[in-house]
Amino acid sequence: MKKLIVNLGLLISVIFTIFSGLLIQIEYHMGNHTHKLIDKSVIGLDYSDWSSFHKFAIVMLTVFVAIHFSLHWKWYKTVFTKRLLNKNRQVITLSIIFLFVAVTGFVPWIIDLADGNDLNRKAFIEIHDKIAIILSIYFILHIIKRLKWFVSTIEKMNKNTAHNTRS
Repeated sequence: MKKLIVNLGLLISVIFTIFSGLLIQIEYHMGNHTHKLIDKSVIGLDYSDWSSFHKFAIVMLTVFVAIHFSLHWKWYKTVFTKRLLNKNRQVITLSIIFLFVAVTGFVPWIIDLADGNDLNRKAFIEIHDKIAIILSIYFILHIIKRLKWFVSTIEKMNKNTAHNTRS
């Protein structure tokens, strides 16, 4: 049950993060060579609202990834100690790319909070945007590979619930 809740939290936060990140990139960044804030609304939200939504989704995703990672810590230790990296290449690559995206995403926040150099902040955001596209593909592949687990776990819960209500 705990793993299902964490995985559903991951799924929802991944969807919100990817959606809001791509929306910001497509609607507000692409083709904006003047670097002026575009004054338009998308689905009733402006750039500031979408940026806040994206940040919230990122924080939720990071929390769920940390919990997910801790729940699978034993698996990670086994993969590294028994040198099973090739057999688990997709998950290891996903983990490494997530770390790069997280670092290149959180560093601009720190630069902004510290009133740092805006050029450096934007450089990190550009790197973050590009790597995040690759991460999105890995997230989607990771989810597809585990859809059977989601379905069977939810079916088991429904059977248990139905059985318990009849008793």
